[in-house]
Amino acid sequence: MYNCIGSAGKGGLSRMKKRGLATAVLAASAAGAAGFGWLASSSGGFLAGLLAHGCLAATIGGLADWFAVTAIFRKPLGISYRTEILRRNRPRIMRALAEFSGSDLLSREHVMESLSKQDFSEMLAQYLLERGGRERLCALADEVFTRGVETMEMREVAAVLEPPVRRVFSDLRLDEMAGEALRSALSPETRGRALRALAPIARKVWRDEGLQAMLLASIGNIKEAYVGDQTMRASLFDMEELSDERLLERLNEAVGTWADELESGEGEMYARLSGWFDAFLRESAQREQLLAAVRRWQAEQVEHADVADQLARALELLRTNCLPDWRQKLRGYIEQRIEGFLSGAEARTRFNAWVLRWFDRLLAAHHDQLPQMMERQLAKMSDDALVGLVETRVEDDLQMIRINGAVVGSVAGMLLYLLTTAAERMWA
Repeated sequence: MYNCIGSAGKGGLSRMKKRGLATAVLAASAAGAAGFGWLASSSGGFLAGLLAHGCLAATIGGLADWFAVTAIFRKPLGISYRTEILRRNRPRIMRALAEFSGSDLLSREHVMESLSKQDFSEMLAQYLLERGGRERLCALADEVFTRGVETMEMREVAAVLEPPVRRVFSDLRLDEMAGEALRSALSPETRGRALRALAPIARKVWRDEGLQAMLLASIGNIKEAYVGDQTMRASLFDMEELSDERLLERLNEAVGTWADELESGEGEMYARLSGWFDAFLRESAQREQLLAAVRRWQAEQVEHADVADQLARALELLRTNCLPDWRQKLRGYIEQRIEGFLSGAEARTRFNAWVLRWFDRLLAAHHDQLPQMMERQLAKMSDDALVGLVETRVEDDLQMIRINGAVVGSVAGMLLYLLTTAAERMWA
């Protein structure tokens, strides 16, 4: 509010000119009344009398209007009766201004009518295209998302998720799912794929250096126990050149042959495993034991598993491995939405409607507080500041009232003089 007084400096010169003009008109009227009055009394001329009466009436009108205008803000000539209207009636005036602001000047209907004429979508489009808004929006979203994910305490999140996860896991019918899997595994195609998938796994496990070393040591122990003190047995191994390494090599060749048969889906090993697998799956007792084991495992996991710890580890792993991908996808999503907004008339229309609805809800919720806010703001101002604020806003019009009062008074005085003179001559 005080800024309003300071900003009045730009128009201060104009107001000073009008005040000076009004004062000059009053002074000229008084001087004319005195001069033309003396001239009229000494010469008795009609024109002098006309001008004297006009200037006198202008002086009276100007003085009356000066008194009235000054009485609004201060005490003219020190007269306190019915003057300083603003100061004496400040509470009532502030209430009236506050009520006027809330019910008329800043009424909900007027504000919404003014807002409905604005194209908010065009403002946003200019910000995005011409003022770097697109980059700022993407950078802000990335920073907020990244900070949110990086500062998130995963154990707290896991603690919140643990009860529903336990309920979901407990409600899962894993035994039924396992039964369906078994029924699916009964088909020759599924069984064949499962057996063929064992081949590379078997090769990898069998060729493990630790397992090979253990097998070589075991072959040596078995061979030593078999030979014992039998010379013929030792000679047989020597003639056949069956060293420990050679025996292991032959065993590896046999395992490799079995793995090849599994992978090709043909051969004795594949037929034997396929038959055993089929017999195992078709035997109801075996299936029931397997399903019972699934149910026991599920119950143990629900009761004893540290779900919160496992969830926290999983979430931490997701954050570590997936955050860059999430950020990239977020950037792409925001870019896509911005392009859709810039190129789609429907999106802009929806945005304008959303902004207007937001303003309407805001006004509906807080409009009743506007008069109170206005009254509180006015109450912070001193009497001098309030008088100065009002005076700077209406002084031009008030000074014109003084000038107009002098002009109207002069015209009225001259008309009265003309009528009086005419009447005197007619009666004479």
